[in-house]
Amino acid sequence: MVQFHKRVLLALVLLQAYTACFAAEPSRYALQVGADISFVDVDGYQSWTEYGAGKLRYDADTDGLLLSRAFADYDLRLTGTFNLKLAAEIYDDFGSLAGITEAYVEWRPLFASANRWRFKLGEFYPRVSLENTAPGWGSPYSITPSVINTWLGEEIRLRGAEVSWSRRPESLGGAHTFTVNGAVFYANDPSGTLLSWKGWSAHDRQSRLGDELPLPPVPQIEPGGWFDSQDPYTEPFLEVDDTEGYFVAAEWALTGKILLRATHYDNRADPVSASGGQFGWRTRFDNLGLQATLPGDLGLITQWMDGSTTWGRGPTGAPGVFADYTSYFVLLSKSFSRHRLSARYDYFDVTDKDGIPFDNNAEEGDAWMLGYQFSVAKYVTLAAEWLQIATSRPAFAYFGMDQSVTERQLQFSAQLRFGRP
Repeated sequence: MVQFHKRVLLALVLLQAYTACFAAEPSRYALQVGADISFVDVDGYQSWTEYGAGKLRYDADTDGLLLSRAFADYDLRLTGTFNLKLAAEIYDDFGSLAGITEAYVEWRPLFASANRWRFKLGEFYPRVSLENTAPGWGSPYSITPSVINTWLGEEIRLRGAEVSWSRRPESLGGAHTFTVNGAVFYANDPSGTLLSWKGWSAHDRQSRLGDELPLPPVPQIEPGGWFDSQDPYTEPFLEVDDTEGYFVAAEWALTGKILLRATHYDNRADPVSASGGQFGWRTRFDNLGLQATLPGDLGLITQWMDGSTTWGRGPTGAPGVFADYTSYFVLLSKSFSRHRLSARYDYFDVTDKDGIPFDNNAEEGDAWMLGYQFSVAKYVTLAAEWLQIATSRPAFAYFGMDQSVTERQLQFSAQLRFGRP
């Protein structure tokens, strides 16, 4: 059974990227680098990034200016049909300062037919988000993505091989494009850990390969708890049971008007497998996404996700965690001249089905986002965003919090972007 050795893969990709940056002709590569200098004002609880239960990346202890994000997004044309992709993020928080978020090679062979093929090998995001389409998997519409795409950035990445087929039938006037793609992958077995014990969140932090993401100190994983063999963190991009997962997607696009995408993900993890203090979670989801241009050039994006996650065995022999989860959002965005206005509504819930009373992972909530962007110059955009997330979660009682809480965040950011497309 084939597995990919992450350190070897990344070493080769980094070496190729390093030499190519200095050797490649300008026409052969695209490099985008960015940094966001932000001021954040938060009315909320101790952040999950500080081993708390808060839904936001920051909390009331955050003050002053900060480097909220820095990234590099590099594409290199190795040959006429082979490309290399490397993306990295820099965060001054837990873990290492810098890390890789995507690293893969892509082959787009040229055939004498109307079919278009694409093959990908490495570590990459699945084809789900219609919102995070900017360099470095950022969002061009807001500082903070939806809770669906926040979770994808936290726990979902594919290390494997993907094949994609697309066709634009001339019989339909050439305006319609049909695409089908699928991947076989490893190393995403613990996905679902955060979603169960932390729940949904709203923030712009992407997990890097090798990140150890803090878990809130829920009683069952604290010393003396019935599951204290779990590390106080999760490593979402690990292979635990040597079983491959799969991902499939299909989409239809009408040029300049509408894009419809349907996806299915299943990591096929063994829910009783373990590797040290990390465990397999059988996590699956279906996702539907729609992007359309409405009258008045008003942009619409909506996504709906529904899935489940299962882990282990509890004290009675039943699954230790068995939860269904659902989320959807509707985003409206309008750009005019150098300005962009965006508004988004999110709904999310987790249904706890394992019946263990001292491990209640149920929650329900919604979030509102209002954002404004102003392009000052070619390389500088000023952004302002108001975000509110309201959550009802019984597990908040473990931390001395009310069961229903509302957190708010106001963020101002100077977004610096350099490079060549």
